[in-house]
Amino acid sequence: MISGTNGLLGAADGAFLLQKEKRTSNAATLEISGRDQQDQKLYLSRNPERLIWELEKAETELWKEPPEPLLEEIAKHINADLPEWQGTPTELVALLAIDIQPNALTKKLNVNAGRLFNEYGIRYENSRSHDGRKVSFQLVQA
Repeated sequence: MISGTNGLLGAADGAFLLQKEKRTSNAATLEISGRDQQDQKLYLSRNPERLIWELEKAETELWKEPPEPLLEEIAKHINADLPEWQGTPTELVALLAIDIQPNALTKKLNVNAGRLFNEYGIRYENSRSHDGRKVSFQLVQA
């Protein structure tokens, strides 16, 4: 347990607290709290053969990010028919037919590049040369 009198939890961004009913028990609860994550309580059981904790159930639903319309629109255009695309941010705005400034578009893509790859299998790259800024997309996973 974390003692509140020492201020330890107040100085940390989050905490994971694993508690067992008895020392020899194979059942435990993992309580998660913190600034950057949703408070959760997970019920675990210890697998004695593999020596790992397995999730039995979660008291609360795990948080999922809401869908990002920009990423969905890019995934509509970058698919098996057109697995690669390269051009300027202005050309990308015209291709997607969305109302956003090209510099705001690249900023948003830079922030969501990992999500674009993880959710849609599309690799995003942004480069600048003396010719100007170029963005490129490549479908990695179909």
